[in-house]
Amino acid sequence: MARRAQYVVWTVRRLGFLTLLTMMVTSCDCTRPGVTGVTGSLRLAPLELDFGSVYPDGRDRTLQVDAINDGRKTVTVKWSLLQAPFSADTVELVPSGTTPNVVHFTATTPGAFEQQLVAIADGAETGVSIHLKANVKAIPECPARNSCVTAHFDMNLGRCVEENLADDTACEFEASKCIESARCQAGRCVGVSKNCNDSDACTTDVCYPLTGCEHIPSPPCPGDGACLKGVCDSQTGCGFAPREDGESCGSTGESNSCTAVKVCIEGACVTRDPPDGYICAEASPCGSEGRCVSDVCVRASESSLTPTWTYDSYSVPVGDAGFTTQTFLHDFVMEPSGDVSLSGWFGSPSIIRANTANSVLPVEGVSRRCIMWGQRYICADYPMDPSGQISSINPATGETEWTFSIRASLPEVSTTVGNIFLARLVVQGPDRLAAVYEAFPTTTNDNQCRTYFLAVIDASGQPVQAQAISDPLLDLCNHPHPYGVASDLQGNLFVAFSPTMSTMAPLVPGNTTLIMSWSRDGVFRWKRTNTGMRGGELAVARGLLYAEYTSDVVDATSGVPRFSLNQLLGRAVVSSSRLIPAPVKGGLGFSGFEAASATPRWNVVLPGNWSFWSDQIRLAKWQTSKGARTVALTWLIDASDGLQPIYALYGVDVEDGSEAFTCPVNPPTTRTEPQLFEIANGSLALMNGALDSFNNPGCVKCDPPLAQSSGLFSTFLTPTLSIPVAPWPGTFGGAGHDHQEN
Repeated sequence: MARRAQYVVWTVRRLGFLTLLTMMVTSCDCTRPGVTGVTGSLRLAPLELDFGSVYPDGRDRTLQVDAINDGRKTVTVKWSLLQAPFSADTVELVPSGTTPNVVHFTATTPGAFEQQLVAIADGAETGVSIHLKANVKAIPECPARNSCVTAHFDMNLGRCVEENLADDTACEFEASKCIESARCQAGRCVGVSKNCNDSDACTTDVCYPLTGCEHIPSPPCPGDGACLKGVCDSQTGCGFAPREDGESCGSTGESNSCTAVKVCIEGACVTRDPPDGYICAEASPCGSEGRCVSDVCVRASESSLTPTWTYDSYSVPVGDAGFTTQTFLHDFVMEPSGDVSLSGWFGSPSIIRANTANSVLPVEGVSRRCIMWGQRYICADYPMDPSGQISSINPATGETEWTFSIRASLPEVSTTVGNIFLARLVVQGPDRLAAVYEAFPTTTNDNQCRTYFLAVIDASGQPVQAQAISDPLLDLCNHPHPYGVASDLQGNLFVAFSPTMSTMAPLVPGNTTLIMSWSRDGVFRWKRTNTGMRGGELAVARGLLYAEYTSDVVDATSGVPRFSLNQLLGRAVVSSSRLIPAPVKGGLGFSGFEAASATPRWNVVLPGNWSFWSDQIRLAKWQTSKGARTVALTWLIDASDGLQPIYALYGVDVEDGSEAFTCPVNPPTTRTEPQLFEIANGSLALMNGALDSFNNPGCVKCDPPLAQSSGLFSTFLTPTLSIPVAPWPGTFGGAGHDHQEN
């Protein structure tokens, strides 16, 4: 009060009593008569300033805190000091009312930051405070999808952005060792195929994306079908040389006599009386070869094919109590070695190499279906997630090696679709894999409405192309579904969409089929609509496309019909020279045609009381004393006695339709016909007996086949049989289900 007293005295001396009274009233800031000793009252608002979650962009962000004086006296305020990244612009004198103050936050490093800003009024023992907080997010990594783009995180947009390198910039084609002289073109690394030619006419020069050039012995050179064998010269290639004297020649019917046979002498096929030991009957999967003893062809009795391994997923033992349960396994993949892996439609854990002592379960649970690609299993919707994931699994360990997600490749789809599911997988080559997806659009609650996507990925799981598939027929809310898929030698992709007649899986196809085609890089080629054709599997071979429920064979480059057969194709097989439509279950015969025309080459009528037990058909290589022959395999039944049917594996020569063998079979169950079978080198795998929870065999010609049912799996030793060299050996394009023309 000393200074105030001096001021008053000075005022009195200078101005007199009346002036003194006036100054005292003004300094008190008294607005009502008789009020004295008025003070200030300080508070802050709001009680918390939250700068939110930001990126460390170095920007100065500001928020306002109000110092509110509820009294009538100006308050002198002392503020606490803030440490970086916070700072404040504060006012020390706060008159009555609200006075704004500015708080700053400068984001430079990631982390969570919190401080208290305290204000103490002059003369007060305690202060008032507000809580300051902010979260600075770490800048995400933005890996470039290839060596022709740079990627960085745009903190304003909140996402990764890419910029293409200049065209013709040298780049590294990391996805494949089969590409060289690579240059950037429009953000993609494009090169030329590596020349693997070793100048040896007797090798097939191939390039694998992970290992590079390899030189594989070429298939044996063909002979003349008589007494000239095929030989290969590294300079000139295939030629002829005389077969050994005494080797049989002529057709099978002419060679199985022990009194007069056709044999080779100095390269010519002549008739001779065969010596003892002459092979008069070829070895089959169920019997040894026959040899002449005097004038009689002596051959051991054929034995029935009996399973070497079985697994009945319809009745799986659980624990030591002997209880059984049903696991929904209804598909398998067979490796060339004969190892079999089982899977199902989300129903049960898959079992990798189930018929071996080294069987493993996939580490991350169940999948939808798997195929073989190179030496790896590629599994759809694995790990299970509504993002459409594909994973590469090491079959020796069950470990995931890489995962591709369509949602991650097309982030914009998250705003238009809900769950995304993998519909089909197709191998397009050693460095290309196509995946067809379907998803639920968010614009409707009708689950029969679907949206479709196509992704092409490379051997390391990186995207080559990802896009939506559009067509007016796909906009119809009748659940169009890709029931058929295939790819040709060049990697061109073919997909057949058809409406679905069922509301839930298994999906049953209806009529009107839309066939669409894309290149190996996912570039659209053509489409064609067949209004009267039911959806089914596709096959492609030698530039022609074969659809299951039609008799029309179309050009694979345009979809235009080339010729028609006098019967449905079914799930046909195609060798290098023959087209063989699938037999009809219960039928008595089938036919072979010239591979690229409707010209008939043979017609087979089954002997005795046999009929076809199944419409499944596969090609296999049969090794005989005269060399390898390609045979068509299917299954027969003889139920003539009405009590105990007889079953057999039946093989015919694809060239002339002659019977190769009929091997009796002891199937592990006869509760259904063969539903799926595959050939490996020296063994055969079979699935039959797949039943659902109501003991029904389920839908075989649907997708996924026999979903929500449980199959019985078995393997058989089939010596003399192995994987064929043929463009289309079966429904799934071979033991790996890869759908690609060989």
